[in-house]
Amino acid sequence: MNKFIFGFFLFIFFTNHMFGQGHAFTIDGQLEKVKKGTAILTIYEHDNTIKDSAIVKDGKFQFSGEITTPTFATLTLLSRHADHFEFYVEPGNLEISGRADAMDHLIVNGSEVNGDDNLLKEKLKRVSLWEEKNRAVYEQAYKDKNKIIMDSIDAADFEVLAEKRKVVAGFVKEHPSSMRGAIAISENFAYYAEAAEVEPLYNLLDDAIKNSEKGREIKKMIDVYETVAIGKTVPDITQNSPEGKTVSLSSLKGKYILVDFWASWCGPCRRENPNLLAAFKKFKDKDFTVFGVSYDTKKENWVKAIESDQLAWYQVSDLKGWKNETSDRFGVKAIPSNILINKEGIIVGKNLFGKKLVSRLEELTGSMAAGQ
Repeated sequence: MNKFIFGFFLFIFFTNHMFGQGHAFTIDGQLEKVKKGTAILTIYEHDNTIKDSAIVKDGKFQFSGEITTPTFATLTLLSRHADHFEFYVEPGNLEISGRADAMDHLIVNGSEVNGDDNLLKEKLKRVSLWEEKNRAVYEQAYKDKNKIIMDSIDAADFEVLAEKRKVVAGFVKEHPSSMRGAIAISENFAYYAEAAEVEPLYNLLDDAIKNSEKGREIKKMIDVYETVAIGKTVPDITQNSPEGKTVSLSSLKGKYILVDFWASWCGPCRRENPNLLAAFKKFKDKDFTVFGVSYDTKKENWVKAIESDQLAWYQVSDLKGWKNETSDRFGVKAIPSNILINKEGIIVGKNLFGKKLVSRLEELTGSMAAGQ
C-alpha cells in the first residue's frame, strides 16, 4: 500500500528537548565511525512530527524528554541525512549503538518494544521483501508512466496488506502483553478494515495493554468501524461544493450512491477516476450517482482535477486535507476509499474499485424490478 498517502503530519522543529507531557525518556547514543556532528531525532507522535537535535562528541550523544506512549521515531546524522534508523521511543532509558556508516543496523538496548519489534520484523521478513520488490517495480513504472503496471501493483498491495495482517494476528496471539502487538494492530488495521477484523485481536490483548493509550486508540477505531459497517445507515455528510453551495449526502436519498473519498494529489485516486467515470455513465440512468468528498486543501487544485478528469457528479470538500471531518467519523485513513449505499441510505459495499464496483452495481440495479 506504499503508493497511498496515509496520515497527516504537522511539522514542528524544536532545538531544545521538548516532547510534550507524558513519561520521561532518555536516549544515550554511542556511534562508531564518527567523532562529531549533529544527531537528529524525529518522533511521529499523533498528528505531529517533532524534531530534536543533539551534538555528537566522540561518537556520543543524548536526547531526553517526555512521551505519552511508545511512538515510532527515526534517528539520523545531519551529515548523513540520506541514512536513518527506525525504532520506537518509549518511556525509560534507551541505549542506541552501532556504526554511523550503517545506520539501519543500529541496536537498541533497554527497550521491550524494540525487542518485540525485532521479533515481528523477523516474522514479516518474507512479506517485507515482497513489498520492497513491488515498490521497485512501481517506481520504475511511475518513471515510465506505465499505468497498467502501476494499477497492477496497487492491486497487489492489497494482497501484501492481507499477508501482513495474518502475521500481525499471529504475533498478537503469541504476545498478548506486547505493546508492539498493539502498535502493529494500529499500524495495519487503521485503513481498509472492519470491526469484525480488529475486535478479535483487541480482545486478545492483556487488560494492561487495552487500558493503555494505544489500546484506547484501537477501541476507538473499532467503534468507528462499527458505525460505518455494511448494513448500517450511513452518517450524513454536509460540506461545500466548488461553487460554495452547501450539499448534504442525505439530500440524494433515493439513489444508489458511491461516496468517493479522493484528492487531486492522490495518484491512485486519479488513476481510478476513469473507471469510476465509466461506471457512472453506465449506471447513471439506473438511479446511480457519485458523491465525491475531496481531501484537498487548495480549491484551485481540486477544481482543476474535477475538470481534467471530467467528474460529472456531486463534489464537496471542507478543504482541510486529512483533517476533513469525514476522516475520523468514517475511519478514512487511506485514499482512494469509498462506501456504496442503497436507496434507503444503507451501506451495501465498501472500497469497491474497477470491476468490483461494476459487478456490485449490476447486482443492485438488476434487482430493481423486484423492488429490492
